[in-house]
Amino acid sequence: MSKPVYSFAYIQVKDHADYLERYGKPLPPIIEKFGGEFLAATQIAGVVEGEAEGNWAVLAKFPSQEQAQAFYTSPEYAPYLKLRREELTDGSLMVSFAAEVPKLG
Repeated sequence: MSKPVYSFAYIQVKDHADYLERYGKPLPPIIEKFGGEFLAATQIAGVVEGEAEGNWAVLAKFPSQEQAQAFYTSPEYAPYLKLRREELTDGSLMVSFAAEVPKLG
C-alpha cells in the first residue's frame, strides 16, 4: 500500500488576487481528480531560519508519490502550469513531495 505524500510549494506570486482567480480557484477539482487535497495556503508564510524567496506557500496531500506526479504531468494541469510559469509568478518554484515522517523516539 502506498503512503501519502505532502507537496509543499513556496512561490513568488506577482498579484495575489489575479493568481487566486486564474489559478487558485480552478485547481481544486483537478487536484481532487488525482486524490489530492489542499491542506493550507497562505501569503503569510514566515521563514524561521535562513532565507527563502516567495510570498505564497501551499501545502497539499496526495495518496501517493505516483498520484502527485500524475497530477503535475497531467494534460488537465498543463495549461495552469504554463499560466503560472509564464504570467502569474516570478522566479522559481520550490516544490517538495515528501512521505509521512516516521515516528521518532
